[in-house]
Amino acid sequence: MGDLSRRGFLQAGAGAASLALAGCAGGGSQGAGLQFAWWGSTARHAATQKAIDAFKKKKPGTQIKTQFSGWDGYWEKLATQTAGGNAPDVIQMDYSYLAEYARRGSLLDLGPYVGKGLDLSGFEPGVVDAGKIDGKQYAVNFGINSVALMVNKTLAAERGVEVPGTFTWPEYGELAGKLAGKGVFGTEDGAQDGGALETWLLERGKMFFTADGRLAYDENDLKEWFTFWDGLRKSGAAAPPDVQATAAGDVQNSLVATRRAVMDFAWSNQVTAYVSLTKDEIGVHTLPTGDKPGQYYKPSMLLTISAGTKAKDAAVALVNALVADADVAAQLGSERGIPPAAPIRAALRLKASPSEQLVYAYIDSIEDQVGPLPPPQPLGAGELHNKVLTNVNQQIGFGKLTIDQGVSRFFEEAGRVLK
Repeated sequence: MGDLSRRGFLQAGAGAASLALAGCAGGGSQGAGLQFAWWGSTARHAATQKAIDAFKKKKPGTQIKTQFSGWDGYWEKLATQTAGGNAPDVIQMDYSYLAEYARRGSLLDLGPYVGKGLDLSGFEPGVVDAGKIDGKQYAVNFGINSVALMVNKTLAAERGVEVPGTFTWPEYGELAGKLAGKGVFGTEDGAQDGGALETWLLERGKMFFTADGRLAYDENDLKEWFTFWDGLRKSGAAAPPDVQATAAGDVQNSLVATRRAVMDFAWSNQVTAYVSLTKDEIGVHTLPTGDKPGQYYKPSMLLTISAGTKAKDAAVALVNALVADADVAAQLGSERGIPPAAPIRAALRLKASPSEQLVYAYIDSIEDQVGPLPPPQPLGAGELHNKVLTNVNQQIGFGKLTIDQGVSRFFEEAGRVLK
């Protein structure tokens, strides 16, 4: 993964950089039809289509075109569409990209619709606020989750190793070493996992970003992080870069689902997908612990509406149904996280499948271990921790960069992509 791939993703990032105000110029759907875009697993696609069908039964004549894909490629396509004034009407949004799209004028301010077509009365105030940027309601929480460690308990049992309920990072490294063997690694390479890195930083009293959008950690922090994982790779406890590269994309490619590793870093809402992809027993654990709380309740994803939509009322109606209409939201289950509206959550929990019950139980179990939701991230944050981190870590893993060089490269790229 040398300079060519690095240039390639920077060129793709240039599409995101050119968003400007083009999203306001028009685009969206024609007439009364809507286009709804999301990323996710096969299980998510099926559940979302059922929800759309339930919505259309209540709104006869509504036309909804769907655009879905894996995480890889989703943001490049969305950036290109938005820059061309052709963004989908309803957009599934990640928290790490929300501020970027909102501050570029690409998203509709939903404030005027709250209480007037958009019912957020069942949301806790903090859950509502997760969709606000600079005081304006640009997004609606589509699910509540937190980082989680997925453990293939079947593989662990085959090795005669019991995975404890909690452990520190050094203990996690030792555990991964005990679990490795016979072509299976103890853990995925978590060095390039932004959620794992953020948790590790928060446990040390640091964050990704300062209030004014600058990096809140330094070269020494990242060097220590890369060094920890480099040691696990070299000992065989963590997956090497060629194996880790096969896990790109969505859950079906994860090393736990493909039985290449016993432990994966993920998000709690992905439990359902993990369980659906293997006959093995999957366990859900908190991440390794530190001196302070590192986990928080995150909007697993959000719903936003393009500022350029030609069907504002119809788009708001769809968003409202997905989060506040029990008949529609019930089709989604908890695959995107715990439903944000309390009445919907209470109704769905009674009917939850065993894998969904794991999600509810996990979210309940960490209630006294979570810290506050970090502030919205600055422009370019998604690219930095979703792409640059991966690219640099791969080059370290393949021996094309030393750890010191990788750290320097990361901070150089941070200066370029953060706006």
